[in-house]
Amino acid sequence: MNLFPAKPFDIDSIMAIEHQSFIPQIQEKKKCFEKRLEVCPDFCFILSDSSQAVVKAHGSALTCGYFCSELWDSFPSENDSDEVFSRRFALGHDVKASHASGGMYLYVSSFALRTEYRGKGLGKKFFESSLCALCGANKDIKKVVIIVNEEWERALSMYRALGFVQVRKLQGFFPTIKKISLFKREMSAGIVMTADAEMFRTKDFLPSSENMWEGIKI
Repeated sequence: MNLFPAKPFDIDSIMAIEHQSFIPQIQEKKKCFEKRLEVCPDFCFILSDSSQAVVKAHGSALTCGYFCSELWDSFPSENDSDEVFSRRFALGHDVKASHASGGMYLYVSSFALRTEYRGKGLGKKFFESSLCALCGANKDIKKVVIIVNEEWERALSMYRALGFVQVRKLQGFFPTIKKISLFKREMSAGIVMTADAEMFRTKDFLPSSENMWEGIKI
């Protein structure tokens, strides 16, 4: 498995994983990912499986995961309303307006694996390796920020194991697969979590080459 910076030609693979991973109501559009790669390309990764079996079966390496993030120069305070938080974390937001080069908050906007690669501990390793690379290369980052659907218990468990703590619970933030009626869908809470970036700088993490952007083996 190798981690690479995502490129525009990876968009179709990223979108295939997006559609596998999330219900239609929260899937982000292709234009959203294209904008991320345009505005902050160094903060978006793919995970590539180039094992012999995969190359033999598919004719090439397989993109089995993606990770997208951006930098913020500010973060809502505990005194701010849920409305302020919800606007900050809006799905499909304009990264051109939110990304701030040199910002101290690393917001992980989206992260997912292909279905057949889940449940093997690979997601945690991929997520952690991405943060180690980014926090190690960007010394100004102080905090890592995420928002998680309260229904995603396995994801929440993984983030807690990596040192993330809850700082806000936004009621009714995410649509769910549950329906109250034929035309109305239930809503679930979004859990806003943060972790100190320094934790990911002190982990035992070595890129596979002197230039980590050539590919990081995980």
